[in-house]
Amino acid sequence: MTAASMLTFFLILLCVVNIIHAQQVHPPPAPTGHQSVTCHPFGACEPCPQDALHEPFCHPFGNRQLMHCSNTTTTTPTIPTDYPYPTSPPSEAPGSLGETPAWQPCGRIPAQERADFYEFVACNMLFAAAAIGVALIRSRRIEAHQARRLAARIGLVRGGG
Repeated sequence: MTAASMLTFFLILLCVVNIIHAQQVHPPPAPTGHQSVTCHPFGACEPCPQDALHEPFCHPFGNRQLMHCSNTTTTTPTIPTDYPYPTSPPSEAPGSLGETPAWQPCGRIPAQERADFYEFVACNMLFAAAAIGVALIRSRRIEAHQARRLAARIGLVRGGG
């Protein structure tokens, strides 16, 4: 056997042992009924805190919404075939086993997006005002410097002495 085939055999054996161990430690639940998780939104969409921005429920926009999730179990009772009276199918009334809070990602928050837009516009106006002010000051200095050079060239300014 080559080293590559021995390594492959060892990895497959290791995977099989892990699967067998996982099944013995965590056996599958007994099929007593159909279990599912139902969630419904609770509250509005809100920005994620700084320490939770890496969580998957904060992606892609950095917002999250609180959800209340509950495990539900629906059982279908068996009705004997020789039952003398007609019956309707059993209603699926889920049995609530308790609620668990969870988070889900949500889209953009319009009020926050509007505030961010106005902040962006205000910053751009501030930068534009600063650029126009610098341009005006610079042009006035250049004009004053050119006027002094012209006055010196035509002799309007007397030498000090």
